[in-house]
Amino acid sequence: MKPCVIKIGGSVLVPDSPDVDYMRRITSVLRDLNKSMVLGVVVGGGNVNSRYVHAAREMGVNQYKQDWLGIDVTRLNARLLMDSLGWSGRGVPASVDDASELIAMARPFAMGGTVPGHTTNAVAAMLAENTGARLVNCTNVDGIYDKDPSKHSGAKKLAKIGADDLVAMAAREDSRSARGHFIIDLLAAKIIARSGIEAHVVNGADVREIKKAALGKKHNGTVIV
Repeated sequence: MKPCVIKIGGSVLVPDSPDVDYMRRITSVLRDLNKSMVLGVVVGGGNVNSRYVHAAREMGVNQYKQDWLGIDVTRLNARLLMDSLGWSGRGVPASVDDASELIAMARPFAMGGTVPGHTTNAVAAMLAENTGARLVNCTNVDGIYDKDPSKHSGAKKLAKIGADDLVAMAAREDSRSARGHFIIDLLAAKIIARSGIEAHVVNGADVREIKKAALGKKHNGTVIV
């Protein structure tokens, strides 16, 4: 079975602090999936990241250093997840190349960000591109909507979206700032589009949906085609 890159949003894993109950559920699913496929998990920063970035901005810290603060938070989250899974002792990969080597050796891992300017969504997309993996993006909503559902009550969830349409949608929302937020940022969307990556967006809170998407089965989220 092809490898799978699972991107878990920090808002799901660490909403305000590490969600231990969720970690128990997601680690159970990841252990089960790892029996039948090679897994690479990319973890976001969550609200802890937001608080550090906000404080840095208030203190006049530049965007480049704000990004590094965020990367440090994501790597800490990844370390916690790896320890919870018993994957510790291997270190958190610091680059897509390092992570790709682990996938080639069939060694599961969790990682965070890599370099300033690249979101963890982009990292996950690059990793999937480089390894030919399926990509599952686990976020705090249940798919991609035609409008922001937090602002528009009539927003409709899309069962499928073309990769080029996703790029156009991401371009309208992309701010390129630390903690700038769209469900899939412009760089990640372009990577998915240019390589035709098999990509899925699901509600990360529902670990059953994550498992379905990772196995290539029908789920209640959005498929990027």
